[in-house]
Amino acid sequence: MNNVKKFLFTIVLAILLVTLSTYVFATDNNGNNNRTATNTTNNTVSNTTQTTGGNSKVTIFELVSDKSCNLNLGNNGRFEKKVADFNAKEKSITLQLSLVNTSSPANVTKPSELFLVIDNSNSMVENSVESGVTRKEAVIESASNLADKLLKAYPDLKIGIVSFSSKDGAEGTLADAKLEQTLTSDVTEVKNALANIETSEGARTNIEAGLTIAEQNYTKEDNTKVLVLLSDGVPNNDTHGHFSTYSGEVAANTKAKLQSLDEKGINIIGAMIGLNGEEIEPLTNRTYQDLAEEIFGTPDKPTVGKFYYVQDKEIDKTLNETIVNILVPTPVTKLNNVIIKDYFPQTIIDNFNFEYVASPNIGNVSTQIDKSDNSITWKIEVLKEDDWFRLNGNIDFDSYSKCLAMSVRNVEKIENREIIITQNEDPNIILGTHIDGEVIPVDSILGARENIIVEAYVFDDELLEKETINIMTLKISDDTNSMIAKVFKKNKKEFALIKNGIKGAIKKGRWFRFNGNVEFDNYSHELVLQLWNIEIIDSKEEKVVDDAEEKRVELHAHTMMSMMDGLIEAKSLVKFANKLGHKAIAVTDHNAVQSYPDLFHAVCDLNKGKVGKDRFKVLYGAELNVVSDDIDFIFNLKEYNLLNQEYVVFDTETTGFYVGSDQMIEIGGVKIKNGEVIDRFDEFIDPKRPLPQKIIDLTCITDEMLAGHASEEEVTKRFLEWTGDLPMVAHNAKFDIGFISAACNKYNLGEFNNTVLDTMSMARMLHPEWPNHKLTTLVRRYKIEWDEDAHHRADYDAEGTAQAFHKMCEELDSRNIETTTKLFNSVDINELIKFSFPFHLCCLVKNKTGLKNLFKIISYANTTYLFRNSEPKLPRGELKKLREGLLIGSGCINGEIFEEAKTKDDEELANMMQFYDYIEIQPISAMKHLLNMESSGFKTMHDLEEHLKKIIRVAKDAGKIVVATSDAHYLTPKDKIYRDIIIAQKSNGKLHPLNKRGIEQPDMHIRTTKEMLEEFSFLDQDLAYEIVVTNTNKIADMIEEVEVIIQTGGVPFSPRIENSVETVTDMVYKKAADWYGDPLPLNIEERISKELYGDSVLDSIKKKLKRTENLEGEELEKKAFEELHTTILKGFDEVKRVVKDELVLKLEEEHETKINHLNYDGYLKVKLKEATEEEKEALENELKVEKELDPLTDIDKKVKKSLGGIIGGGFDVIYLIAQKLVKKSNDDGFLVGSRGSVGSSFVATMMGITEVNALSPHYRCKKCKHSIFEDENGVSLGSTYKSGFDLPDLKCPKCGTLMTKDGQDMPFATFLGFNADKVPDIDLNFSDLNQAAAHDYTKVLFGVDNVYRAGTIGTVAEKTAFGFVRGYAEQKGIIMNNAEIERLAKGCTGVKRTTGQHPGGIVVIPGYMDVFDFTPFQYPAEDVDAAWRTTHFDYHAIDEDVLKLDILGHTDPTQLRMIQDITGIDVTTIPLDDKETMGIFLSPEPLGVTKEQIMNETGTLGVPEFGTPFTIGMLVDTKPKTFAELIKISGLSHGTDVWLGNAQELIRNNIVPFSDVIGCRDDIMVYLMYNGMAPIKAFKIMEFVRKGKASKDPEGWAKFKAEMEEAGIAKWYIDSCEKIKYMFPKAHAAAYVMSAFRIAYFKVHHPGVYYATYFSTRFDDFELETMVKGYDAIKARMNEIINKGYNATNKETSVLETLKLSLEATARGFKFGNIDIEKSDGRNFILADDGITLICPFRTLDGLGDSVAQKIMEERKIKPFYSIEDFQLRGHVNGTTVDKLKSLGIFGNLPETSQLSLFDF
Repeated sequence: MNNVKKFLFTIVLAILLVTLSTYVFATDNNGNNNRTATNTTNNTVSNTTQTTGGNSKVTIFELVSDKSCNLNLGNNGRFEKKVADFNAKEKSITLQLSLVNTSSPANVTKPSELFLVIDNSNSMVENSVESGVTRKEAVIESASNLADKLLKAYPDLKIGIVSFSSKDGAEGTLADAKLEQTLTSDVTEVKNALANIETSEGARTNIEAGLTIAEQNYTKEDNTKVLVLLSDGVPNNDTHGHFSTYSGEVAANTKAKLQSLDEKGINIIGAMIGLNGEEIEPLTNRTYQDLAEEIFGTPDKPTVGKFYYVQDKEIDKTLNETIVNILVPTPVTKLNNVIIKDYFPQTIIDNFNFEYVASPNIGNVSTQIDKSDNSITWKIEVLKEDDWFRLNGNIDFDSYSKCLAMSVRNVEKIENREIIITQNEDPNIILGTHIDGEVIPVDSILGARENIIVEAYVFDDELLEKETINIMTLKISDDTNSMIAKVFKKNKKEFALIKNGIKGAIKKGRWFRFNGNVEFDNYSHELVLQLWNIEIIDSKEEKVVDDAEEKRVELHAHTMMSMMDGLIEAKSLVKFANKLGHKAIAVTDHNAVQSYPDLFHAVCDLNKGKVGKDRFKVLYGAELNVVSDDIDFIFNLKEYNLLNQEYVVFDTETTGFYVGSDQMIEIGGVKIKNGEVIDRFDEFIDPKRPLPQKIIDLTCITDEMLAGHASEEEVTKRFLEWTGDLPMVAHNAKFDIGFISAACNKYNLGEFNNTVLDTMSMARMLHPEWPNHKLTTLVRRYKIEWDEDAHHRADYDAEGTAQAFHKMCEELDSRNIETTTKLFNSVDINELIKFSFPFHLCCLVKNKTGLKNLFKIISYANTTYLFRNSEPKLPRGELKKLREGLLIGSGCINGEIFEEAKTKDDEELANMMQFYDYIEIQPISAMKHLLNMESSGFKTMHDLEEHLKKIIRVAKDAGKIVVATSDAHYLTPKDKIYRDIIIAQKSNGKLHPLNKRGIEQPDMHIRTTKEMLEEFSFLDQDLAYEIVVTNTNKIADMIEEVEVIIQTGGVPFSPRIENSVETVTDMVYKKAADWYGDPLPLNIEERISKELYGDSVLDSIKKKLKRTENLEGEELEKKAFEELHTTILKGFDEVKRVVKDELVLKLEEEHETKINHLNYDGYLKVKLKEATEEEKEALENELKVEKELDPLTDIDKKVKKSLGGIIGGGFDVIYLIAQKLVKKSNDDGFLVGSRGSVGSSFVATMMGITEVNALSPHYRCKKCKHSIFEDENGVSLGSTYKSGFDLPDLKCPKCGTLMTKDGQDMPFATFLGFNADKVPDIDLNFSDLNQAAAHDYTKVLFGVDNVYRAGTIGTVAEKTAFGFVRGYAEQKGIIMNNAEIERLAKGCTGVKRTTGQHPGGIVVIPGYMDVFDFTPFQYPAEDVDAAWRTTHFDYHAIDEDVLKLDILGHTDPTQLRMIQDITGIDVTTIPLDDKETMGIFLSPEPLGVTKEQIMNETGTLGVPEFGTPFTIGMLVDTKPKTFAELIKISGLSHGTDVWLGNAQELIRNNIVPFSDVIGCRDDIMVYLMYNGMAPIKAFKIMEFVRKGKASKDPEGWAKFKAEMEEAGIAKWYIDSCEKIKYMFPKAHAAAYVMSAFRIAYFKVHHPGVYYATYFSTRFDDFELETMVKGYDAIKARMNEIINKGYNATNKETSVLETLKLSLEATARGFKFGNIDIEKSDGRNFILADDGITLICPFRTLDGLGDSVAQKIMEERKIKPFYSIEDFQLRGHVNGTTVDKLKSLGIFGNLPETSQLSLFDF
């Protein structure tokens, strides 16, 4: 074998790596040769002997796949052998052997919660393990020992106990099971609970009930939960004394429950006791073990987890050895006599030198080859962790097995070495090796295939990383189709290498060569490519290149902001056009400019550092819907009497709808006077050509009926002679006039100038409320006799129109409109515009004036001229008024020029063109769909060419620039599919105009210069170049670069409020003095100064005092603060003067120092000695410049820059606005809660904006104003207490008054940053009842035209797009796999679908500016009835330009207002340190109920922030006892990756106590500063971490991490920061907790009021019938819903939340009173006079709406209801609701019908 080379095998004791699939063969357990090749699924056949202990002998017979062989060594270890690497060229391969310590097969690395679920049926007592010991006693004793061992191994483990059997009268329910012990870490409690399990007489074995009760009592959300099931029976059914019967249904339910628990991450271990294969179950005649195995599986193949069948004598061993070893694994570090036997194909044995070669240093490894069975056996006497071996042998590819095969020559023990995972030296090799072979397209893969190669790009990727497997899923496509490709790796290190390599390589547009096997994947249910090799290759995508010497400019392109029409992402459009070498791109979205912000930012990024011609330009524009000012109502107006005049009412029938190529086939008319027909005209016309079938179907006129009749010329002439100069009437007159006028022109019959009235427009004017104004609608509405079969014949339609016209004239006469002139003058143009059909045109912005005018145009079109069920439109007259700074283009084929060119002569068309600055034409491929539309009038490509030639000719004659545009809706031809999908959808309930059968979709991509010239090759070459290149560049050159978004540097334009600085200053100091006295304590004086102006004021004062008075130490501090106070109160000008004085001195000193440094006697002299002449000149010039420089240039700007804080940063107005809004709401009787970090501002507290006090914990005396911030030893109270509310009570040492406790210790920088470099975002929670009033109050403050709701843009989400694609595929009959659907969905994602508004955001435009300086405005979602206008731009686009107020609605203030109204208690006086209230965060005991009663661990159900299962679990974990801890929990619960997998693990693993974990963003800054880091650095790290940038910006995080390590920050703290994705501000958490605690206080101390208000404000779904029945019914219904699991309906899931609190209320002695028709409120629960009954409101009954409830309450105020009939009639209640009320017994003794009553007289 000349081609056989030596190679190196390295056995590595390490974590296993996988890179190649190999084939091996194995013997079965009897030693038979098993020649079955492996596939890529995980199969392991192994036989082990004596697998426990360190001295065991292990013999391995293996069938292995996925490149590895694994042998489980009992419960605590696994031997693994894998192919780690190979080199096909060198024919070498590396093997790795490892001895791996494992945890339980149930995958429990460290259990946190464990339930023992124990069978307590009578068989457990009746059967004995040994003399005098029952089976139950043996289980209890062993379980007790098990608990003891587990709690010693894991002190934090919590163990709970559930027993199950059956309960008389409740068999088959959850009552069959009992929670004997809740989760606890106290071993004594566990043992006592086990000992106290009462013996049951029931024979039922309701395992499902036991499992369910355990499930309900877990608190963790992760997979560290364990359930140990101990039972001696199979699930059974009805009990008969002490006997029971087996039920297949019950068994199936039990099995399903086990599987459900397993899916939820609960690890199950079962011990089935005493079952064997002999005892027969009587009903089924099968053994009990056989039945059990159907449910639980066998030990080798359990249904879930691990199950053992245990005889009575093995109970203790199973529990205390087997199960303990699973949960507390014993490490395996050594194996003896490892024997591995590999089998090879015959071809290898026959052709390879398969001899053993002795080696002197082979040590404790031996090898044996047996050609009789084609095997090699190698034995390692002792295998320890970290042992290394080297094997040598031959490798080659085997054609029989289609894999690499090996023969081993030498094996030797070598020195241990570190495992190094190396990447391939070739940077293009991402996985495996270089790939050669035939490449196949993805769409050719129709089934499973081996060793295929495809070339594709990756459009999405997913990662799944678990303990046992790591999977990278790649979604790939070559544009013929898409598929899923996967990389599987068990070894985490290798997976990390591969993952990072692939992730780093995946870039948009990058292509790869993939190699592997295609198989059906059971998880994704489709074909998947299992990858071996991945290699980067050159892109196969056809690149779009524009290589023209002079390039065109695209003047008509649509982005995704063209609603449900455009597919181009704004930034991509800029990059694409620039990449083509074009100098500009025009964007013309339909009726919108919402892409402008993204376009502007993209072009700014692109142009950084560029000048002149190198700069790219965006031409900002829009395509508008415009309607003519010439109202098509009365044509050729002359005055006539409407009722008495003689009129000709006429109608025409035609061969089609295009005046230019179609003609009339019938003219019918009647003359009427005074409503009577006095003459008729009706003639057919022979068109001399066949009629289209569509016309025959519409008119019932056939070719035979027309044959032989007169020509169009003759009939038209006779009709006009018959008409004379009489005024005429027609329905949709423009259509008929068009054909009559065309005939007059065609046959030289003179100008048609009769007055014509349009009945369609008349009907619209008279009855705009009608759904439509078709002729059939008119005759029906006016009750005119009408034969639908005769409709669409000219004579019949004319007579119907005549009768309708006369009816309308009568109606007009009743309105005193008697003549045509009065009729014309009475027209409401807006009403007619509403029904006018618009045409398209394009506007391009030339300059800033044009931008502002376009913003106005967009605003008016989307508000003033937006009508219900209509698109935005604009009258031409409005456009004329606002066209300054704009270029007007004629638009696309829906423009008036393209349309009117069909019928207008050259002169008329040229006159129309005078309105436009340039005329657009599009390529014929962009309008080819017109050839499929009869109404277009175009039959051939030649027709379209001639039409375009006419437009070009007339435009040039008219002196207009003609430009060729693409009307682009997507970038490249391959993107066309995305638009096809989008236009197949409805938008606002309407179909896209191109969504028609039989239409070939036009090509609407951006053309290169060459492509566009080819499109117009039917023109003269020079003319084509002119319109394609020359003129498009000419238009682009007319347009300036425009700043769309004002660059403010992050400081918005705020409104101006007179004397705002003085008002804020006075307000703050007045409140501060009221709280803390006058003079203020120095720390408060400093805090206020810092917040108002930053540090510069105090620093300047101190420098001045040091300089002028030589003050130091305490004397300096005292004097400085005195001056600080005086300076600030004197106002802003004084502050600036003080700072300026010091700054001037500093700048002058620095200037003088620099000159001295440069003078000849010093620095310059030394430099000049060695300098060249050029250097000397430069140095002398530097000195000259410095001497001439005025250091005080722009001194005022420098002063402003040096000032920070609220006033220094210009944010005083924002604070004052917030204060006014809060005060208004407070005056209305509502509290306002602060959100965000505004509570970090002490100034905000002093202004009443927030209740949160940012100062460190302290006492203050309301009487004498004394305050205490330090203890008697001078130590800050904040060092001991994290919240002022946790301070112990203290009487004022000065006056003896009980002091107020306050302060949450929050740095101001959290809110405003250092040096006021963060724009303050003041978010406020108003009562949802008062939110609208707060919004409206902004109109009072700033004016209606200065406030707008913050606009949002709703785009097609990926999930929605997935549905679009799937529907499109079904519609087209295309079969698509999910990967291809997902790829296409990504191309449709992001398209604008609708607009909306922020729920509470109000954008304020300053009075000194105009809204159009920033954005257009519109109605949200095109809702003409909206109460507010919104910003047209998404508010994020202008959030740095204008002030946004977040006036949000919240339920807490509403409930607190209701509580205050009912109790009369001022809720702000509630003690926030109330001990009983704090107690409910630990237990429900302060409520007077137990956990079991309310099925909850705490008493916080219904407490905002703390009532969800998630937060209740956090309370159980953390056991808070202080207000500060509640704040931390709130912060943790609102963060992302702050609690789960982070703080929770730190606490559980006893790494740090709860008090030390990061809870809120402020914690980071404070912690880092306390640990010595500079404040500014601590702030920057906090900002970086809280935004989740640690994972998004690895390089940035590496720098911060290094600085933290250098500062000695603990590793756990740094790791915790790195995981965080989002953090909650402490101020926000504190505000939430204050509100929640107040509500909790009333829950404890005023429960009736609490429940009445909570049910009134928080819940919308009720089960009235269940609630009124009380505790037992509520609990039963809850269990019923819980047991349904995922099968519960959404309604049931919502009702369950209501029932949880209902259960608690009834457990506390309250009851729900049925609806009372005389007492119930519509929405609110009422606490009855007995103090325990909650009378349900009407809304608790499904189907009884608010309006009906309101009507009932109004009627009962007038008089009582005398009967059910009276109630139904007066209350407007429907019959279904009445029947429900009857069934609930709500009517009581009220009679069915009304009877005569004396009270009625």
